[in-house]
Amino acid sequence: RLRATMDQKRWEAKFTPMIRRLPKNKLKELCAPFNESKDIALLGGGLPNQAMFPLTSIGVELAGGGSINIKGFSPLRAAMQYNGGGIPGYKPFLKELVDREINPYGECDKDWDVTPCAGSSDALSKTFRIVVEEGDVCFLEDHCYGPVLSLLTGQDACIRGVKGDSNGIVPSQLEAACQTSKKEGKRLKLIYLVPAGGNPTGAFMPVQRLRDIYKIAQKYDLIIVEDNPYEWLRYNSDLKSTCVPGLKLGGFKPFDADKRVIRIDTVSKFLAPGFRSGWVTAPKPFISQFNKLSNLSSHSGCALSQAIVMNILKQWGAKGLRDHVQKVQQFYQKRRNIVALALDKHVKGLCEWSVPQAGMFFWIKPTVGVKNLNSEGLMPTLLKHKVLLVPGSIFSAADANSPYFRLAFSYASEKDLTVGVRKLGEVLRDVQNSKTH
Repeated sequence: RLRATMDQKRWEAKFTPMIRRLPKNKLKELCAPFNESKDIALLGGGLPNQAMFPLTSIGVELAGGGSINIKGFSPLRAAMQYNGGGIPGYKPFLKELVDREINPYGECDKDWDVTPCAGSSDALSKTFRIVVEEGDVCFLEDHCYGPVLSLLTGQDACIRGVKGDSNGIVPSQLEAACQTSKKEGKRLKLIYLVPAGGNPTGAFMPVQRLRDIYKIAQKYDLIIVEDNPYEWLRYNSDLKSTCVPGLKLGGFKPFDADKRVIRIDTVSKFLAPGFRSGWVTAPKPFISQFNKLSNLSSHSGCALSQAIVMNILKQWGAKGLRDHVQKVQQFYQKRRNIVALALDKHVKGLCEWSVPQAGMFFWIKPTVGVKNLNSEGLMPTLLKHKVLLVPGSIFSAADANSPYFRLAFSYASEKDLTVGVRKLGEVLRDVQNSKTH
């Protein structure tokens, strides 16, 4: 009890004035508990009558065999109705999934909760509105997922980019950035991380790096926002192996003794992004504020998508999910290997890169003898060669020039992956030759 009370107080001190002022949806709080009741005249809520819903069943054929059919009053019509906290049964299902695959804090600790969201972007937007106010220092890798930079800028945050390597943010650099910010009298608030398969860097954080970062978060009382779309896509470091790691989730949660981690998951990479479905795992005080904001905005996402996702995962079961994740990993691992071999063949000596252990991206730094190379300057030439990469400046936390390119191996055909890397090599050789003549 004492620990729960302390968690509540600590989290309340982290919330923005906006979220503290924001009243709950009183109408929903009054009416929602009675919506499924059969022994009361429901004259209060403004729910559309389910008899007028146009769908009577939804049938879905699954790749690889099997199908699901959602029909009847309870599953389908409930999915077409207002659902502030997700369709009936979805939240307990997600909590069981998280408990089984991640086991945050251990079996005896129930001070955490899970809530549905409309994918990672929805969760990040709400998270930053809940905990980031003007002037708050937010640490992230010096090259970071662009929409996160936009969202934090919109909150008037003080964004501090921290140098990273192939294992993610460098702890000594984070420590130095925290000390500098503290000396400046700034309010340190959070660190945003993608522990596995960073976007754009492809970085993969080993357990010791996670623990080192967590200790710094403890020292400076930072919230950790852990964005995990790519932890589901983990690969073997051996390019000749066809084996994959399988479903291994964890990140910061298993050793989050202080309850300072907000973990965000999505089905976008292991099922499909169009479902716009995911979930947030966090301490109960944060989840309470997240749900309050959801009930006054987008709710928890598309209920029909939730119904399809839940039925797919229920039909698969734990073993079926693991089998599917392995299949997805094998698919992307093969494509990663194609790019790794093509880079070694066509741009060796012209670029630096690390082979990613998760995710969808190579992070490439040209080394063609051009001082202060800005990769953005090479974009017109690459596009003339019919190759699209993303220049690192788009991801720069300092909104500065960058020598890096992000290469995605997820979407292009296997032939185009090889051709694209070859053309990149041709462009870089032309740059190198032009500087030596």
